[in-house]
Amino acid sequence: MNTSSKHSKISLLFTGTVALTAVTLASTPMATVHKRGTDILHYFNHKLMSNTGLESAASARIDSRQNKQGNANNQNLDIIVKGLGTNAPYLLLALRDGDTNVTKVAEFSTDKKGRAALHFRHLGNGKSIGRGKLPLPDLLNPVSLVRELAICNTDTQAVLTADMVMPDRLEYLIKRDPSTNSVVASLRIKANQKQTQFRLQAAGLSPANNYLLVLNGGEPQAYPTDFKGRLLINSPMATPTDILDLRSVVLWDSASNSVLSATLP
Repeated sequence: MNTSSKHSKISLLFTGTVALTAVTLASTPMATVHKRGTDILHYFNHKLMSNTGLESAASARIDSRQNKQGNANNQNLDIIVKGLGTNAPYLLLALRDGDTNVTKVAEFSTDKKGRAALHFRHLGNGKSIGRGKLPLPDLLNPVSLVRELAICNTDTQAVLTADMVMPDRLEYLIKRDPSTNSVVASLRIKANQKQTQFRLQAAGLSPANNYLLVLNGGEPQAYPTDFKGRLLINSPMATPTDILDLRSVVLWDSASNSVLSATLP
């Protein structure tokens, strides 16, 4: 399983250039930035597992979902497997964000047809997870930070693997309010497996000055404010699925002082 990290390589499409000029900003209407909005995370990841060749008939699909808004944080992880050995024990292993080694999450057994269904649930409101559902293990919480999954035999040989950072289908929405006492701001990220749109708005900055956007502590990217001290960064990402590795968004002033910051997801 691949354990390499891409966290320092994330960039917007306009890396190394000023994406918007002050003149453009001055002539472009900017929406009002509202302070103290509710933070939102909507995450859905659909992935077909890859067969390693150890059991050629085996296949599986994964549906991973997290909906977090306010005090609500509901999570589902569904794994449907077929074509494994009949009435046989298997292991589910996972790699979480920031880890270098996979960890055993659960043990399960197939039925007489070599099938299994794992339905993990976490409901942040304390309600019952429902009949036939399994509590979401701590190692899978939150599901949005699970990077890889593997189904292994009892000798820990991988039969099926899945790279969750390369989804077959992705629906991803983040809304954050990184406002401070002096700067009102909003961050919105919307993504699927083919495109990611990054939008940061801020007001209350120094007029007609360059500010530096830093993603995951990487290379700063310069963007100017308009004559009213407003900033609009509205850009696609260079590699859409890199959004799943984005952990920090920081805005610096020209002296590299942090003005705004947000931790994701």
